[in-house]
Amino acid sequence: MTTERIKRFLEYAKPEKIYNDFLKDKRVAIVGPSKHILLHKNGSNIDNYDVVIRLKWLPIKGANTYKDFIGDETHVMYSSVVNLESDYGILSRSGIKYTRHPKCDNGNDSNTNIYNGINATSYSTEEYAIILKEYADKCGWFQNKIDSLNSKSKYGIWPQLGFNAIIESIASDAKEIYITGFTMYHGGGHMLQKNKPVHHNKTIVGKHNGVVEILLLNDIIKHLNDTNKTVTTDSVLDKILHEYNGVQRKVESLAPVINNLTNEINNLVKDL
Repeated sequence: MTTERIKRFLEYAKPEKIYNDFLKDKRVAIVGPSKHILLHKNGSNIDNYDVVIRLKWLPIKGANTYKDFIGDETHVMYSSVVNLESDYGILSRSGIKYTRHPKCDNGNDSNTNIYNGINATSYSTEEYAIILKEYADKCGWFQNKIDSLNSKSKYGIWPQLGFNAIIESIASDAKEIYITGFTMYHGGGHMLQKNKPVHHNKTIVGKHNGVVEILLLNDIIKHLNDTNKTVTTDSVLDKILHEYNGVQRKVESLAPVINNLTNEINNLVKDL
């Protein structure tokens, strides 16, 4: 994808002023739920970041058995649905400043409410769907794998929640981004779902496509090499990104990479 196209996408994905100002010039850690995060005691490093972003769930201070591995701080929570107003008392006591609710819906509407001092914003991710469809088309996936999966959408593909959190942070004026606990469904499972079979996590799940997201993230990180922004990833995501570098973007070329990575990561976390 051209540099100009990536720049336009990041301009769209840049969050609104109040949230962008919160991230501006900050060191930001984005923490996902993949089991591989339990392989290393990285909690103090995560908590050392200025802003810690988590997805859907958050550790409750004082009752966090995974503190040494995932940290204890949370400042921003991403969720695909808006929390109940009654939830915001608990979120406030946990240190949450913002909740972000990207919707798999068409349009460009955005809505913000304040509950217990927390900014809760919901918004459409249509532009994400447009660019992911472009990538899916290039891979030969759209007609074969994606079309008609989501009858609500003329695109048939939507971003995963973690992809939203990552791209918004990269598009913001944060100065440094650290990404950990993500595989984009290349195995690994969920740290809180101990009994799911290894095949539960697949790179293409309904309206989501983890491979397309990895390809786009790779292009964006390469684009950022010419800027002052620093994006680093944990060793597992770094390996996933590296394995796709230079691979022809066709289903038949990508399939062996998908299978090998998924098997390797599932084996890595099988005892967790």
